Amino acid sequence: MFSTGPRIYAAGAAHIDRRAISDSPYVPRASNPGRLVDCPGGSAFNAVQAMVQAGAGVSLHSARGGDPDGRRVTEAILALGVTDLSVTWLDRTTPTYTAVLDDKGELVAGIADMALYDLMVPRLFTRSAVRTAIARADGILVDANLPAASIAAVTGQAAGKPVAAIGVSPAKIGRLQDSLGGITALFLSYAEAASLVEATIGTSPQLIAELLSELGVQRAVVTDGPREAMILDGQTVLLQQPPTVVPKDITGAGDNLAGTAFAMLCAGTPFLDAVRAGIVAASLRISSEPTLLEELAHRIAEGVAALHEPRRPETAS
Repeated sequence: MFSTGPRIYAAGAAHIDRRAISDSPYVPRASNPGRLVDCPGGSAFNAVQAMVQAGAGVSLHSARGGDPDGRRVTEAILALGVTDLSVTWLDRTTPTYTAVLDDKGELVAGIADMALYDLMVPRLFTRSAVRTAIARADGILVDANLPAASIAAVTGQAAGKPVAAIGVSPAKIGRLQDSLGGITALFLSYAEAASLVEATIGTSPQLIAELLSELGVQRAVVTDGPREAMILDGQTVLLQQPPTVVPKDITGAGDNLAGTAFAMLCAGTPFLDAVRAGIVAASLRISSEPTLLEELAHRIAEGVAALHEPRRPETAS
């Protein structure tokens, strides 16, 4: 199912994700029994993992501190077989994301300590190794942890190549605003989409799609947890119900979708087919134990075959 070979340059977050997971129904403002887990993560890192699994060759450009967390991230990137173009500030600490999850794996609260990424200013993207990686890439992926000016600098170097962007959060989605015309595929949550188009929560997917189109967005995937994902492809708007799964941990699901779909798009897969595969890959990530790479393509293919066909959203009468 996957075509091997596309080379992708990714820029954005690669840090440590820490999760406090409740073992029983979460009670606010109380001590909840549970467990703590941590591992390398971040939007760009999670997407890179998925792209590697999809057969892509990837260069990752991120930022970290000169601390033990930074060394863990370095080792994780090397273990993926990814070219590491990241910058290390020896006197800084590596960014972290701390999440509190309920017993169903749903997010209760999250705190993102990401200030270091604000130091990834445009001049860091003029380094020779970075310019070479972008020039050789078949596609470029960025996340909204980068400063707006840096996102614009990277998309400006794309020279017509496919560019994907991950929204990250409602607080940061605006950083993509000035670069939307150069973004081939936008991956974001419903809350991020509503923030971007300045709509209220509860706005219909059809109207969200229309407002995204008015901003110049040609292709987008808007996810909303277990509910239908909205897929915008030019003038076509479709709703795709994801597989029904019991989530163990939802962290990184949208990034996994974006990485899988974009790698397949860069390999020549039609956008809708790539997105449907990404939806299945994300469902596998949140509901399964780690899957052997040689089994993953088969499991995704089975999942896509079992998906209901996407439907068009209902229009208001």
